[in-house]
Amino acid sequence: MIPLTTMTANNSDANSKADANPWMGALYAAIFTAVIAFITVFTLQAEMPFLYIPAFILIGVGPVLGYQMAMGQLAKDWKALLGGLLGFIIPVVSIILWPILVGVLDRTQSIGRLLLGSILGTILAAVAFFALASFIGQNPSWIGTGFAVSMAVWGATVGWFATNA
Repeated sequence: MIPLTTMTANNSDANSKADANPWMGALYAAIFTAVIAFITVFTLQAEMPFLYIPAFILIGVGPVLGYQMAMGQLAKDWKALLGGLLGFIIPVVSIILWPILVGVLDRTQSIGRLLLGSILGTILAAVAFFALASFIGQNPSWIGTGFAVSMAVWGATVGWFATNA
């Protein structure tokens, strides 16, 4: 009887990923990523590099927190958070580095699925950025908002791909 109970308890953790809603994962990832991106923009405008550099690196943690919250396991797997943090250190390379590090450090994630989500998220983020640019016009004060919106779109896309297994 004890092995059956143990097997059932471990099996319920495996079913929690299947029961997670990918749209909620995208929403949570977008919210976490947007909040961190807005903090980055505000500290960048205040010209405090000791604050905006760590805040920029923390953007990579937003999608990880989003899909963990959608699965009901917020901050349980610190290795995935570390992968998101380390994967966002180099801005341009983070499109490829972030999914690899998160996928390697989180055994439940597929690197290919995360890579596809990151590339598609980058494309959608660029579309959102330039769409916002076409609506706002030539006032350069929108660039911070455009950055935060594009990071929220990227985070939502990656969060959807990470939750939808």
